[in-house]
Formats: sequence, structure tokens, C-alpha cells
Amino acid sequence: MDGLIIPIIAIAAAVAAFAIWQVVSALTDGERRKIKQRLSGEATGSNSPSAQQLSITLQQDISGLSAQLIQFSLFEGLRQKLIQANPQASLARFVAICATVGVGLFVVGLFITDSLLISAIAAVIGSYVPVLMLNGKRNRRQRNLADQLPESLDFLSRVLRAGHSLSTGLQMMGQELPMPLSGEFRQAYDEHSLGLSLEESLKNMTKRIESTDFAFFITAVLIQRQTGGDLSEVLNNISGMIRQRIRLQSSVKAKTAEGRFTGYILSAFPGVMFCIAYTLNPNYAGVLLKTTGGLELLGTAFGMQMLGLYCIKKITTVRV
Repeated sequence: MDGLIIPIIAIAAAVAAFAIWQVVSALTDGERRKIKQRLSGEATGSNSPSAQQLSITLQQDISGLSAQLIQFSLFEGLRQKLIQANPQASLARFVAICATVGVGLFVVGLFITDSLLISAIAAVIGSYVPVLMLNGKRNRRQRNLADQLPESLDFLSRVLRAGHSLSTGLQMMGQELPMPLSGEFRQAYDEHSLGLSLEESLKNMTKRIESTDFAFFITAVLIQRQTGGDLSEVLNNISGMIRQRIRLQSSVKAKTAEGRFTGYILSAFPGVMFCIAYTLNPNYAGVLLKTTGGLELLGTAFGMQMLGLYCIKKITTVRV
């Protein structure tokens, strides 16, 4: 079992590097900070009535252990991801799941290998697995919300042209649109019905929906409510812009498909060839598995493969 230390360390290093990259990218995302500043407005000051109502709402939503955890920036970011993946999720429950998985793998690793180092590495990897699953669910939900946004804006534009108010339009969107977008508008309308201003209800939606296009929509609504104008026409323009962006994204994705597919093949090719060589001649290829130097080479190769896959992904990812 001691021969497995190097591969496990390499996997743990890759997972840790990925986690650090996510934290750094979140801290250095200037575009996201600009959007939040534009949506904050002067009405969200600590002395304004709307800010007090928002504070009361947040205190009602967060209680117990979750309220204590969000005092730390790490758990505050994790709670934001939970809200974007599942608004009904509990931060304390998710942290308990991560801790349970980590402790369970630590006990299993200690029982099998009798090594504190391997058990600790297994516990760290196991604790981060729920976070990876959360990121995947969050990304899928955010993509679904972004895909449903153009149709929802057209729907709201027709409701406004029919003579209904914006709050009534939000109510109708919560009833008529498909999930998950209808649930977000239904929650915004419920917050407004319970006394929160419509502006603050819409701003709360931007915390649950991380999308530049959705931020454009909220910004347009907030500006229109302050300055006036034809909101239905503005919504039609935003809807057309979003559709053009989606078409451009699809075109870019199609043109970079060859590069991404090449990256996947290059990453999988060494592993496939090793399996074939080990099947044809176990004594020849088994040197990498039965010697310390071979395990070190495997760990180094795995780390370089992950680094190469990450670089190819960054090259073929074009933000539109």
C-alpha cells in the first residue's frame, strides 16, 4: 500500500490546485464585482428602509449553525453556491455531509492502509467531492436559467403591453414559466408580497442567478422604474441581444470542438497505451507499478496530464 502514496499525493495536489484556482478566480473576477456595484444602488445603504427589510429577510432565512458559519468568508462563498444550485439547501447540512464523507474516508483509509498520511489525503479528497458535485449541479442549473431567459423576457414584455403592472407580470411568470426560472420569479413575487420592495426582490434574484444577461435585465428594470420609459421595448431589445449572444456562443463552441476533442484524446491516450502495454507484457509495464521510481514517474505524469488538460481547456474556452 505504501506504493500508492505518490499517486494519491498527485491526485490530492491536483484537487487542491483546482480548489485554489476557483477561489482565486472568484476573488479576481472584476466583471462580477462591477455588476454587483451597479445593482447595489444608493437605496441599499445601511440606513434605508429597504436595507432594513432586506436585513430582516436574511435573518429569517439564516439561523442556527448556518448563521454562525457564514461569518467566515469561505462558508459565505459556499452558501452562495448552495443558493445558486438549490435555494432550499441548508449550509449546515451540506457542511455536515462534507465532514461525514471526509471522516468516513479517513477511517476507511486508516483501516486499510494503516497510514495517517494516506488517510488524511483521502479525507481531504473525500471532503471536496461534495463541493465538486455542488459545482456541477450549480452550473447545470445556471445554464438552464440562462437558456430560459429570452422566452421569459418576451413573456414579460407581452404582459406589460397588455396593461398589467410589473408585479403582476412577476406573478404570472412564476405561474406560467417552466422550472427552474418560474421558481425564482415566484420567490421574488412572494418576497414583494410580504413587504420587501420590488427593487430589493429583483436584486435578491441576482444573488441566486449568476448571469450577465440576467443582470442586464435587472439593471434595465431598476433604471426604468427611476427614469420611466417603455419597459416592454427595452425587454425586447435585451431578449434579442441574449439570443444573438447564444447563437455566437454556439458558433464558438462548434469551432472549438476539434481542439477540445483533441485535448481529451491526448489526455486519455497515455493511460490507454499503458493498459494495453500492461496487458501484453505485465513484467515490462509492471515496473512502473512495483518500484518507487515508477510510481513517482506515474504521479508526475498524471500531474502533467491534468495540467495539460487544464491548459487546453483554457485555450479552447472563449468568453462571449
